[in-house]
Amino acid sequence: MSLGGLEMGRRVSRIAATAATAAFVAGCAYNDHFDNRVDRFDIASEQARDQIILTNIVRASKAEPLAFLQIGKVTGVNSSSNQLGLPSMILGPSVPTKIAGTSATSFVSSLDKQFVFGANPGASGFAANSLTTSGSTTFDVNPSETKDFYRGLLLTVEPETLAFFSQQGVAPELLFYLFTEKLVEEKDGVVTQYINDPLDPRFPAFQHYVELAMTYSISAEPEPGAKAKSAAASNNNKKGGADKTNGDSSNQDAQGPDWRLCFDRAAWGPAVKYADNHPICGSHEKLSNPRMVTFRDRQGRLVKLQVFPRSTFAIFQYLGRVVAAGEAGEIKLKTPEAIGRGSLQDDRLFVLDQGGGGPCFVLTDYGGATWCVPQDAVNTKRIIGLLVQLLALNTSVRDIALTPEVRLIQ
Repeated sequence: MSLGGLEMGRRVSRIAATAATAAFVAGCAYNDHFDNRVDRFDIASEQARDQIILTNIVRASKAEPLAFLQIGKVTGVNSSSNQLGLPSMILGPSVPTKIAGTSATSFVSSLDKQFVFGANPGASGFAANSLTTSGSTTFDVNPSETKDFYRGLLLTVEPETLAFFSQQGVAPELLFYLFTEKLVEEKDGVVTQYINDPLDPRFPAFQHYVELAMTYSISAEPEPGAKAKSAAASNNNKKGGADKTNGDSSNQDAQGPDWRLCFDRAAWGPAVKYADNHPICGSHEKLSNPRMVTFRDRQGRLVKLQVFPRSTFAIFQYLGRVVAAGEAGEIKLKTPEAIGRGSLQDDRLFVLDQGGGGPCFVLTDYGGATWCVPQDAVNTKRIIGLLVQLLALNTSVRDIALTPEVRLIQ
């Protein structure tokens, strides 16, 4: 082999080594950065969860049975591989050739200094250039059909849970509409019932009481002496009480009587006057019913008002009726805390459009139609988030077993 051929071989070797190293490093860099894929899994999981909530509200608007699914496990698999074929090349001395039309001889071959990587891929001994990537996602979906799930779904939402949401900054007016099934008023020995239903003829009277509840800041707190009662309930659970086998650390039957409704006088505005309101939050007075408050109306008559809460299932049914009623079911909020400000301003309790023409926060196709939560429906988005949390709070841990998993194959 000539010196020129050896030099040419070294050059080819360096080029091939450099190309192979670059391809290998690029492949490693591609596999090591998986944060964007984790982000996509997070967004997809959130959208799937919100669509389940939205679909069940649409079902309720059509008086159809609800169905709930739990995503138990999400597994993402991604792999990539590349292959760089070695070049075909000419090694050895050049072969002299005659120059056409002359008697001169040329030692320059037309293939000198030309290297084709991955040449002749179909021939034996040659490897073609290739780059292959693949990805797949698998997930486990289980129907929520256990006794514990339906028990949590059908139990009424207690004042304790109402206080949790209120402490997180959710507007009290929104919570009152969402969690209250009806009000029962007793005045001068006459008992009157007001249903939280926009189509009910007494709904304006219900809204009047919502305004009073906001003015006098109805809240929730543990009843006087509730700590000792909770400790007893906790000891009962440890000894094998009612919920020993369901895997929960709480006893929902024992939670209800431990919390009461009360007037939070510290939150009253300067123009609010005392109207013989009982009980006052922080006081030791106790009423016979923890879901009852009393006050005097403008004529000085004593009013006993009992608040009946909803279950999580009943909240879905309520929102379904609001959707089915269309414009007649629209509920306008009045307090500044519920309406919000700036880009988060929204005075509607719950909005759902059919058709999905505008920007949608979440949409679902059901019953031959597209249902859309508008992007500017701030309170509707909050309610969807609250329903997700309620389903988690009122069901066993075994029923909500989300285990995201991402696996990389190099």
